[in-house]
Amino acid sequence: MAAFLLRLAVVLASAGVGLAGCQEPSSPHSSRPEEMPSPSAAHPDAAASPPTSSSSSASASIPAASSSGGPTASGATATPRVPAADAPIRVIDLHVDTPWQVHFKGRSIELAEGHATMKALQAGGYAAITYPIYIADHLHGGHPTIADADAILGTVEELIRKHQSVLWDPRGGGAAPEGKVAALIAIEGAGAFADDVAQIDRFIARGVRFVGPVHAADNRLATSATGKDRTGGLTELGKRFCRRVYAAGALVDVSHMSDAAFRDLAAIASEVGAPIVATHSNARAVADHPRNLTDDQLRQIARSGGVAGLNLHGTFLARGETPSMASAVRQTKHMIAIAGVEHVAIGSDFDGASPPADLADASRMPALAEALKKAGLSHADVRAVFEGNARRVLAWKPTKRSE
Repeated sequence: MAAFLLRLAVVLASAGVGLAGCQEPSSPHSSRPEEMPSPSAAHPDAAASPPTSSSSSASASIPAASSSGGPTASGATATPRVPAADAPIRVIDLHVDTPWQVHFKGRSIELAEGHATMKALQAGGYAAITYPIYIADHLHGGHPTIADADAILGTVEELIRKHQSVLWDPRGGGAAPEGKVAALIAIEGAGAFADDVAQIDRFIARGVRFVGPVHAADNRLATSATGKDRTGGLTELGKRFCRRVYAAGALVDVSHMSDAAFRDLAAIASEVGAPIVATHSNARAVADHPRNLTDDQLRQIARSGGVAGLNLHGTFLARGETPSMASAVRQTKHMIAIAGVEHVAIGSDFDGASPPADLADASRMPALAEALKKAGLSHADVRAVFEGNARRVLAWKPTKRSE
């Protein structure tokens, strides 16, 4: 695992070069999840409202500390490398649901449509994209299996092979070729692993970097932000599972966790010295939705050295108004005001949600960068949000026994 993390650090560091491309027009057939008639088929991140509860430039390595020289997981401090002032800003996106579209929704592996086509990634200046293994709660009548996770991972691997002219698999070792986008892997909704928590080890060994124990519904590991019981937190099995994730070298993703589950996970993260990561969650103070983070949670994420990834789904950006790029700017500025610029990242939720019209796909990320600068962020601040902070948390590795 240590060797894999070192290879990943080199890959992401060497991916910090500019890319060129052109925006691909959106297809009239690229359906958004909230437009799909069957709730069981839709990715729940696209839910319009919460359910009613019944209860950088290339460098030798990724910095191990925050861009402010804050504490690492081991308590030491380090001074990060500073990219050249004129180096292009790249994007490390912590959550893009393209595998869900291909595996469950019948989208062609050619990716001629969608929010994250290869042309859109290139036009958007992407350095890395995270493809989640989304294990839908509704599978097999509400009983998804680890075999489902294997099958979806197969789709992810097929996607990477199909688009190897653009995508780079860091599990192959070595540095990313110039112009490539590193393809990282996560798990979203790991409830199936309650059948055998030890199975998570082999997924992490195959390259999984973030693991979300729960998705839209409560499961045997945790309660969900949008589940029926938001008071139970992590189950005892869920706590053991999260410790195992950390011990194997991956990070637990708190996006989709209930507030109670977040509290339980925060205690474990503190115990093992891990950064708390919400790959695709915004600020609840700006858009009141249970999938978003409270200001106190944002502060806890900052204290841990973690990040919250800005989610571009309209309902999570704004409530009671038409979401827009301005909403994304407002969310980003609030998250920075509460957590600090070192603790906000990008987790677009492209291909799993419905972004505003002026943030229609990955090609629009440079426009978001410019909008943030016009709103008062410096070039260095935008770089930190778009790539630097993600590099930091991806460089984390366990230094304390967590199981």
